[in-house]
Amino acid sequence: MLDSLDFDARFSAALKSLDNKPREKPVDAELLSTVEKGAQVRHINLFQHPDAHPVALDLALLKKYGADWLSWETEILAMRIVSDFATTTISDLNMNKVMAMKTLHFVDFFWTQWDVFHACVLPFNNLYPDFEILHPPSVAQMMVAVSVSKRVREDVVWSEEVKGFIEQACRFEGIFCPPAPLDFVDVVPEHGAVDCASVQRKWPGVRSTGVAPEDETIVSEQLRRMLRAHNYFRADADRLQTQLGWLKND
Repeated sequence: MLDSLDFDARFSAALKSLDNKPREKPVDAELLSTVEKGAQVRHINLFQHPDAHPVALDLALLKKYGADWLSWETEILAMRIVSDFATTTISDLNMNKVMAMKTLHFVDFFWTQWDVFHACVLPFNNLYPDFEILHPPSVAQMMVAVSVSKRVREDVVWSEEVKGFIEQACRFEGIFCPPAPLDFVDVVPEHGAVDCASVQRKWPGVRSTGVAPEDETIVSEQLRRMLRAHNYFRADADRLQTQLGWLKND
C-alpha cells in the first residue's frame, strides 16, 4: 500500500501532466479519429470514448486486474490497457477519470480536502481538471461526484472543509436546499428568504413527475433549480446503468 501523502502528490502530478488540452477544445476532439461521433460506449472503445463512465472504467479494471492495478504507475497502467483491452490508446480524459477513481480507493482526500474533491468532480463529469483557474462546480456535477464516491466507499466522514466548499458552490448557484445525495450539507439561506421545509415537502412530487411549478415564488424557483440538477444527475445514472449492463455480459 502506498503512503497516502505520497499518493496525493503523485495524483496531482499525474493529472497536471495530462492537463495539456486548451480549455476551449471540445471534449471529444482528441477522439475523432478513434471513436465515431455518436457511437455508443462499448467494450471495444471504453477507454477512448469521452462518455465512458468513471465507475465503468473502474469496474473494467478491477474485473481484469483485481486490485493490482491500483499500485501501478500511470505509464504501466496505460501500456497494460492498450495490450489487454485490444485498444489503440487510452484517452487523456479517461485517464483523468481513472486517476480520480484511484484516489477514492486509496485515500480519504476526496472527502477531507476541498482541492482534491474539486479535482475529482471535474473528470467524474467528463471535464479536464484546470489547475490554473478555479471553476466552481455546479450542484449537478457535485451530485454526480458524490454518487460516484458512494459506489466506492461510504465509510469516510465528510470534513467541514469539504462540506463548506459544497455549501459555497450551492450558494453560488442559488440552491439553498440541495437534493440528495448532497442533502448532508446545510446551506443557510440568505436572510432566511428560502423556506426549505416547504421546498422539501413539494420536492418528492416534482422529482417523480419531472414537472416544476411555474409560479414566481422563491419556493418554486428553488424547485426548478433542483429539478434541473436532478435531471442531469439522473441522465448520468442512466448512462452508468447502460454501460454496466454490457460490462456484466462482456
